[in-house]
Amino acid sequence: MSAMDMREMDSAGVSVPGQPSAEAVATSREPQHWGRAMAVAISKLADQLASEDAHEALMGRELRLRVTADPDGARISVWCFPEE
Repeated sequence: MSAMDMREMDSAGVSVPGQPSAEAVATSREPQHWGRAMAVAISKLADQLASEDAHEALMGRELRLRVTADPDGARISVWCFPEE
């Protein structure tokens, strides 16, 4: 599992500099097995946004999820957008 650079996806699904993001790798390609990797990625994202009360930093924000193939299973990437 590794953190990504500060990036977001444009409308074509290409990473561009922008909002905070994080990723984790699930060791299975079965969607029902991706929960832990999604939780790790969201936790990393929250840690980037605030050193204290990180869970509060995600409240009211839109999160975008992208799942891509990985040699070990699936790569789960999440991006965070500002509060509206």
